[in-house]
Amino acid sequence: MKHRGIILIFTGNGKGKTTAAVGCSARMLGWRKRVVYCTFFKNSLSGEIKILKKMDGCKLYMFCCKYPTFSGKNINRKEFEKFFNVEWNNFLKQFRKIKSCDLLVMDEILIAIRDNLIKESDLFSFIKQAQKQMPGMNIILTGRGRAKTIFEIADIITEMRCIKHPYPYIKASKGIEY
Repeated sequence: MKHRGIILIFTGNGKGKTTAAVGCSARMLGWRKRVVYCTFFKNSLSGEIKILKKMDGCKLYMFCCKYPTFSGKNINRKEFEKFFNVEWNNFLKQFRKIKSCDLLVMDEILIAIRDNLIKESDLFSFIKQAQKQMPGMNIILTGRGRAKTIFEIADIITEMRCIKHPYPYIKASKGIEY
């Protein structure tokens, strides 16, 4: 009998959320399991993107690759909301095509909840539908922010807490921050 799959959340204001998700992905791939890794709000400069593209058994998707805070550009909020909505629908279309997955990672998706780009109920509905589509699939959600209903259904929640961080005094470095 196949297990029901677990939901893991990596959140908080500290470093390590994406790193934990990538580590779980590598572990899953090490057991020859299938991983669908979806990033939100990141561009292809992050080191994990370069390696995940090459890993056998991993499908990588990138959605909403610009984000006002990360890009340093002044992006109109209404335009960005429309852009995110299009990207969220693209994500949903791509996911419906997937027939087999042992681990789904939705990296930084909790930012979309925090910033009111998507309703928590929409993410909750997606999770429930995804679990029906692929029973036994594990799901990792990352990002800064809390989502009450999502947290209630999660099996594991780890909060990364920043105790000390040198930024903005030291520039972000390749391999550590991205």
